[in-house]
Amino acid sequence: MKSSSIARALLLGGDASLSSLLMDVLAELGIALESGAPAGGCPDLVLVHVERGESLQRRLQRARELSPQGPIIVLLPFADERLMGLALRLGARDCFALGGPLGELRRVLLAHVPGHPSSVFISPGGAVPPSTESPHD
Repeated sequence: MKSSSIARALLLGGDASLSSLLMDVLAELGIALESGAPAGGCPDLVLVHVERGESLQRRLQRARELSPQGPIIVLLPFADERLMGLALRLGARDCFALGGPLGELRRVLLAHVPGHPSSVFISPGGAVPPSTESPHD
């Protein structure tokens, strides 16, 4: 059982600008952002910023070490289908191309926070937004 009801996300990679953007988006969602090593215990979700494919496997391995069961979302500088496919095959739960709409980033993040009421079915490549679900499902 978690000692706090605030979900925690860990960012691996990225610069201060990305960290600041993510901190703002996550704060709106009630999710705290940590950079580097987690402050204590496993984070609820790990965000992995990858600029080149060569670092993908190493960063995903590090993310899995820090959060063995938590979802991992890969953040890419642009939509690269090959890199997205590779990330998903290597264990990422989802990918998001930076520069995309912040609304889509919010949906992806909420969809992967364990226990969050907005969590929905995930298909490779993105979350199904709650507004598209039938009320009878």
